[in-house]
Amino acid sequence: MNTVLHRLASPLLQWSRHAAALRRQQAEARALMAMGQHELNDLGVGRSELQSLMRNAG
Repeated sequence: MNTVLHRLASPLLQWSRHAAALRRQQAEARALMAMGQHELNDLGVGRSELQSLMRNAG
């Protein structure tokens, strides 16, 4: 019985971790998009670079 539960739990745990990572990435992307230009300048990033950075992060 434990073997069956372990085999079922493993993919669910992987999916859960993937889903959590995706939610974090989306939240970070929203936070970057909400930043003002002066805040982005402090980070050394231009607004035009945001889409490329987000695409490369995933």
